[in-house]
Amino acid sequence: MKKWIALALVLLMTLCLLTGCGEKEQPSVKEKTISDGYWVVEKLQMEGTEFSGEDMTGLFGPADSIMALAFDAEGTFYAVLFEDFIQGSYTGTPEAPELDFAGESVKGTCTEDTLILDLKDGSFTLKRQDEMPDSLAGNPWVTYAPDFDAAQTAAMSNFMLFGNYLIEDDVLYGLTHSQSLDGSLGATPFHMKGDFPEFEETTILDGNGRATYLCKDGDTLYYILNYEKVCRINTDGSDAKVLYEGPCDYLQIHEGRLYFADEDYCFVSTDLDGGDLRTVVDKEIYYPYFICSDWMVFQDDADDESLHLYNTTHGTELNITYVPSYNPILDGHYLYYTDMADGAYFLCRVDMSDPATFLFDGSELPLRESGFMIDDKFFYTTNNHSVAKEDWKKLTDDSDATEEAEMYVSQDYTVHHEFDSDGLISGKYMMSKERNGGSPFQ
Repeated sequence: MKKWIALALVLLMTLCLLTGCGEKEQPSVKEKTISDGYWVVEKLQMEGTEFSGEDMTGLFGPADSIMALAFDAEGTFYAVLFEDFIQGSYTGTPEAPELDFAGESVKGTCTEDTLILDLKDGSFTLKRQDEMPDSLAGNPWVTYAPDFDAAQTAAMSNFMLFGNYLIEDDVLYGLTHSQSLDGSLGATPFHMKGDFPEFEETTILDGNGRATYLCKDGDTLYYILNYEKVCRINTDGSDAKVLYEGPCDYLQIHEGRLYFADEDYCFVSTDLDGGDLRTVVDKEIYYPYFICSDWMVFQDDADDESLHLYNTTHGTELNITYVPSYNPILDGHYLYYTDMADGAYFLCRVDMSDPATFLFDGSELPLRESGFMIDDKFFYTTNNHSVAKEDWKKLTDDSDATEEAEMYVSQDYTVHHEFDSDGLISGKYMMSKERNGGSPFQ
């Protein structure tokens, strides 16, 4: 009897091994879509003639310079077509994409590893590969995707207005104990009491002058002191250090490095310890700000103070505007700025989606100053006028004197100053936008 039981157990174990008895179900492999990997031409057909292999590359050059494509999941493709860089949009489905090549629609058929694009007089057959082709790696437009959310727009707004304040983790960092703009850098904790922020005791972090372009990375603050030094200090007041000494302006942290303008207003960069100094843009520029990983905007002083778009990896540069333009701020994919006509400033915007066809729009209402700010809901003048974002063309400023000025905006708070007849600060206020309660601070 025991032999029969033993034999039955052996048979059962054998069946389990053969059929996978008791094994967990294996996870399914994710099906590739058109945005996974890269596509390089394998053959092409033109006017009834097919080219492939050495016949194709010998006649037209390397395959990835004939045609190479990359797709993102948001509906944009990047291409090299006969050595030209192209960027466009695509619609349809992953199996039947439709590409917009400079206004011409090209339909495709996509399977697991093959993409066929049908043209009027031929077709391209492309194969999927995991490694980025050299031609696409040299395409500066692959990283071009300007689209700021509300927090990024507010940060750029604060930068354009000198970065005097920063609010994070229920602490207000910035100018304190001063009637002018040469006060101390303080850290003031606060908590909400009903609708109003209630401030606790201020800790002076740096009492040596005006701190601008406040940036925070972890528990460390970075700033420019008196436009003479790039400094850092921990939020508890420890580990104060001068990272760069010399005239400087426009400090920004971007992808783990510090970027700022030097004494000649050339754009330079260091690591977060102040080492590894590099020149990024070797000419006089203003308002420099990164809007993508390696794309930035700036005002070119020598080019009639016009706005430029610049790629820091490849050196690709082109004009955005052709007139004196100031205070650029990206909101979504629109770049807003002011230009001057007949002695007044006017608010304008340009659609940054496609640099080949920049589309412009502008207001007919004047602003007294070139500066303005944008948060998640409003446009503000520096004289504390505001309109809803959809009414941006109605933003105007008809006052002759600055009695109040917006100094900081975010999705949660604003900070503004009041001024007396001598131009000195008579009051500083922080407003909770959600609760509509404002409180003064020192």
